[in-house]
Parts: sequence; structure tokens; C-alpha cells
Amino acid sequence: MRPRLLTAVGASLLAALTFASPAFADDRPNGTGGAYIDGGGDPTAIATQGPSGSGSDQGGGGDGDPSCHWNVVIEDDFAFHIYDVDTLQSQHSATGRWLEYWCEGPGPVAFNGHYVIPEGGMVDPRGLAQDALASVQIAPPAIRTSPSEDGRLYVHVPTWLWLEGDWWRGYTATATAGRVWSTVTAQPVSVSWTLGDGNRVVCAGPGKAWTPAADEAGSDCAHTYRTSSAGSDGGTFEMSATVRLEVTWTSNAPFGGTLPAITRTSTIDVEVGEIQAIGTRGGS
Repeated sequence: MRPRLLTAVGASLLAALTFASPAFADDRPNGTGGAYIDGGGDPTAIATQGPSGSGSDQGGGGDGDPSCHWNVVIEDDFAFHIYDVDTLQSQHSATGRWLEYWCEGPGPVAFNGHYVIPEGGMVDPRGLAQDALASVQIAPPAIRTSPSEDGRLYVHVPTWLWLEGDWWRGYTATATAGRVWSTVTAQPVSVSWTLGDGNRVVCAGPGKAWTPAADEAGSDCAHTYRTSSAGSDGGTFEMSATVRLEVTWTSNAPFGGTLPAITRTSTIDVEVGEIQAIGTRGGS
């Protein structure tokens, strides 16, 4: 037997909902097979199957058995929650309203296998958050170095590493279904630099941009090459920066938390050369 849905509301409504034996974890009604409130505020049905045991389709408005009608049993599922007994998570419809199909005599009748129907279909706030995350536009970061990545880097000279501009910030997006929304925020937390010479540097931030007035030891993200790139394919090293972004989400339904982290990677080729020292000998 499937677990029941419970509701934290008054006793009279709770009594009505004790008929809600099927949980919505399996075969949940969707937007094309649920029940709805029409423009005048009256319950109607739009479905491909009638109540269990009817043996016929049940349409909206005046169609079907005239002794049966739709009742609104919950006006606002933010105020009066329905819970899934298995997960103890509150359940939410697209409009916030839940309906029952009532017939004279038997009382509540199962509709598509369920006694309490989410108007407009069930909404999954976490699923909305995943949809929002998929829509976030985060371009790969621009890599900058000093000495400049556009010229030549040098062995035994510290190379400053940083990401350009205001890229290092939170990125947000929101997805909605009916009146329920979920918002995600992806926040950069670290950068893993692969330098091409077999070394890797992990930095907690975007790095500091070099300026002419900067202390040469003032970078919080740097690498010193010990070998040139002359012997590598193309005479260059492949440098990459992979940013890890942690993802959190919130919803106007009582949900929220984290989603798996995402990454963004940029790659450039850099030439690393040697500085030739020129010595002089004094004469007598």
C-alpha cells in the first residue's frame, strides 16, 4: 500500500484528506491530466480518465455525472501544507490549490488514482532549481599573467596569475512553474591552474592584477617556471585555469540547499623562455 499524504491543517479538512491514500510519488497527475479552477473561480476537470471505477472519460464544466463535482480542499498550500509521509517534504501544486472529486453517495472518489489532486500539476522546487542552473550563462574566464601572456614568460621569474575584470562574482538564475519559483546562485570559490610544465597551483581567489607599483612578491597566486617551453610541441606550454563554483538554491516553497558544484575552464598557450646572462671581464 502506498503511503498517505498528510496535511497540517484543521480537523475538518484533515478528516476529508484521510481519504488521500495514494501518495504522489508514483504516477503523479500532470498539467494535462489534472484538475483546475476556471476563470470564475469554480473547480473544473480536464483529464483523459475519469474517477476510478467510472469506466468513462470525465470532462470539465457540465460534462460527466451531474451528481459529481470538484471541491477545493486547500486554497493555499503555502499556508496549509500537504506532506509526503515517506519524505516529510511538503508538496506544492502549480497554483497552490488542491482539489477532490466529490460524488453524492460515496463522497470523495479517486481521480486518476488519487483522491487529492494538485491543481495544474505537482511542482518540484529542486527540479526547478536544476532547470535554473542549466540556464545560467557563465562564460569562461579570461586568463591574465605578468609577464604578459601575449609575450614571453621567463624561467626563474615569478609569473603572476589572475582572472580578468569582474568575472569573479555570483551568477544567479530563476525558474518558475505556476506560482512556485526557485533561484540558484553559482559562486566562484577556487581556481586550479595547470601550468603546462607538470605543475599545478590552486588559488583561493581570482588572483591580483599586476601594476607597475606592485611589490614583486605581492601576488597571492603565482608560479615560477624552472624549465623553458622550447622543447615542447609548438614551443609553448598549455596553461589552463579551472574555476570551481559552488551552487546554492532557494525557493518561495520551503525548500533550499545545495546542488553539485560546476566548473568553467579557460586555456591558453604560453611561451616560456630563458634569460641569457651576459658577463664581462675587466682587464688590467
